[in-house]
Amino acid sequence: MADSTSIKNASGAEDSKSKGKSGQAIEDFLQAPKKKRKSYVILATGDGVDEDTVAAIQKFMKTQYSKISLVIAKNSEEVLRYSTRNVILTIIHDEFVSRPETLAIVRKLKEAKTDGPMPTLFLTKNAPALVDHYQRELLPWHEVDEYVQHEDVPRHDIFRKIKSGIETQFRRRAKRFKVDMPLHFQVLDTGDVKYEGRLIDFSLHGALISTTSGVHNFSTRDQIMVHLPLSKYVKGEADILRISARVRRVLISGDQAGLSWEYLSDDKLAVMTKLLFAIVDSSLAKSANATRTRLSKNQPVGMSEPT
Repeated sequence: MADSTSIKNASGAEDSKSKGKSGQAIEDFLQAPKKKRKSYVILATGDGVDEDTVAAIQKFMKTQYSKISLVIAKNSEEVLRYSTRNVILTIIHDEFVSRPETLAIVRKLKEAKTDGPMPTLFLTKNAPALVDHYQRELLPWHEVDEYVQHEDVPRHDIFRKIKSGIETQFRRRAKRFKVDMPLHFQVLDTGDVKYEGRLIDFSLHGALISTTSGVHNFSTRDQIMVHLPLSKYVKGEADILRISARVRRVLISGDQAGLSWEYLSDDKLAVMTKLLFAIVDSSLAKSANATRTRLSKNQPVGMSEPT
């Protein structure tokens, strides 16, 4: 019979060996490279695009982007099922369902994505109608969206748009929404000093701000906290919206800086969207009033206002 001490020692050695293997496995797991998230492109055309064009898009994706999964969505539920996935592009006909419903679906996808913009390529037969609805529903995302009248262009133009959406997110030097709004900002890691400035233009991705010349010269090393007055523009929210930003571009004068927003939570993104819509509505109202004023000045005597 084996000595009980030997048995205990052997058992302890086995336990130690087992723990060692377990610890090594955990260490290996933690040190291993993270598995890359699967990427998806959603294709939702309904009856708005002919079968040959749909098949050509599928073939293009298979040959050019074989590592990206192409999802063919048959209804709105199938599109929204991917709201939590890594969708890098949505290709959708603007009358996949009704046009307002289609844009509402796209908006839900965009609002659900918190790790960056989600570009959308709209296929349409009626660009003016799409643009009209888009301005009312999705305007804050105009920098990363695009459309193509698919029946009026050769297929390689559609493929080019898809390639641009996947590889560059349709990024371009887009005009942001012009605004003239007072603000305060702090340069992080330099104390609690608040500087006065103004918001010159604004989008969901960034902004251009200015400060009084000589008060602070911006640097591309600056990480700042922007304080935007909110209650004047958006009812039912806090008085101030604080947003973290990084300076990406400094004008030669040193007193104007282009910013990109950082660390946006879902709640802050929702509030920013409300603020941007309020700014856009105000801008459109001013533009419409200015147009009516110009028309009234040029209006012949005796002509009645249009109804």
